[in-house]
Amino acid sequence: MSKQSNSSYDSADRAGVSDAMKLTKYSNLVYVFAAATDCADRLAVNLRWHNHEVIAFSEPDELRAAIQVRQPEAVVIDIDSEPAKRVIQALAQRVVTTFPAIYVSENDTFAQRLEAVRQGAEGYFIKPLDFNALSTRIDEKISKNEVLAFRVLVVDDDEMLGSYYDAVLSSAGMHVEAISDPSKILETMKRFKPDLVLTDLLMPECNGIELAKIIRQNNRYTTVPIVFLSTETELQKQISAIETGADDFLTKPIDPEKLISAVANRAERYRSLRS
Repeated sequence: MSKQSNSSYDSADRAGVSDAMKLTKYSNLVYVFAAATDCADRLAVNLRWHNHEVIAFSEPDELRAAIQVRQPEAVVIDIDSEPAKRVIQALAQRVVTTFPAIYVSENDTFAQRLEAVRQGAEGYFIKPLDFNALSTRIDEKISKNEVLAFRVLVVDDDEMLGSYYDAVLSSAGMHVEAISDPSKILETMKRFKPDLVLTDLLMPECNGIELAKIIRQNNRYTTVPIVFLSTETELQKQISAIETGADDFLTKPIDPEKLISAVANRAERYRSLRS
C-alpha cells in the first residue's frame, strides 16, 4: 500500500495543536491504527485537538498488546491496508470487545460499508476526514458505553468462580463486586448499590433461594434483579427458584457472551423502571 498524502487527513496545524494540547485536559482514551506511521500520527494529532487522549499504532501486534494492558474507550482504524485486516481479525477473535471500533477509508462502496457493518464497526468515515464529525461519533459511542456500566454484585462461595464472573463482566465495562460470604449481602448492597445480584444457587451456609428471600425482605431491594447461577438442570427446581423472587436462572457452565447479555438486559430493564 502506498503512503497516503497529508491532504487525505486534512491535518491541523501541528504547532497550534501542540500549544492547545498543553492547556487541554483529555477526556478519554482512543487508540488509532494506520499501517503508515505518518498517517497514524496525523490521525492522533487531529483527534488530540478534539480533546481525546490518543495513542497511535502502525504495527498490529503493538496495538493488540496495548489492548491487553489497557483497553481504550474507542479505536479508530484506517482500513486501507493488509495490516489493518489483521487488526480487525484480532478484534473479532476476542471473546468480549467493549469498546467501539470506527473505520476510516478512501473507499466509499456499498460492499465495503456492508462488510464494516458485519464486522461490528460503529462508524465509517471517508477521507479527507471531517474530524468534528469523527470526534462527535467517538464521544457518542463512549457515552453509550458509560450509560451501560451496570453495577453487579456477584455472590458465590467458590472464590475462583466468583473471580471468573467478575473478570467476564468487568471486561464488558460493568462495575463488579464479588463476595464469597452470603452473610455480608445486606451490608454490601447498602454500600455498593447494585443494579443486579448474580448469585450461585447451591451454597452450603446459605443457598441462593434463602439469599433471595433475605434480599426481598428489605423494601429497598424488592425490585433489584436477582439472577441465579447453578448446575441444576431440572426444570421444576428452576421454576421454584424463580418463584422466590428471582428474575432469571442461568445454567452452568455458561458462555461469557450469554452471561453478559443476560445480566445487561436485566440490569438495563431495572434502570429503566427505576427511572
